[in-house]
Amino acid sequence: MANSNNSVITGKFKGSLGKELVFREWAGKTVVAKAPKARTGAATAAQAKTQEKFLLAARYAKFIINDPAMVAGYAASLRPRQNVYSRALEDFINPPAVVGITSRGYTGAVGDILTIRAKDDFRVANVLLEIYAADGTLLEQGNCLQNNNGVDYTYTAKQANPSLAGCTIKAIAFDVPGNEGSLELIL
Repeated sequence: MANSNNSVITGKFKGSLGKELVFREWAGKTVVAKAPKARTGAATAAQAKTQEKFLLAARYAKFIINDPAMVAGYAASLRPRQNVYSRALEDFINPPAVVGITSRGYTGAVGDILTIRAKDDFRVANVLLEIYAADGTLLEQGNCLQNNNGVDYTYTAKQANPSLAGCTIKAIAFDVPGNEGSLELIL
């Protein structure tokens, strides 16, 4: 891709030149790129899934740019040459991730502490923790509290769990658009 700072040759070109070149203005400069080609044939299942996800992301981004509070939040996390719409679109497409569960403080007693580390490209909105018995029965679940460091979340056990062997701890992180990422730890 080439760009120009409104030179004598390109002036303030916008639009396309035949079906070969596309001119647009970006950050005060004229950008020239190769024109996209039309697809031939039907989309594969994976392509259709990606198109659907992008359509939903575009709808989410359009909703965000009409909410002043959300615009301010996304604007604070912009990278160079990025706008709020593209930042919101990116956030919708990228789910959060739970990168760790620390169970050192969990012995199965009421009041024991579990620590979850979660991350997202914009903001983790909530972290939910579930504790399952070895047979798969849900023992307890609840929301975690965010720690002062901004990346760790703490859950305090509310129910006794006398048998830890084979117990599963599942942490689920949610981001602002509602995407989720999870991690399971078997004790």
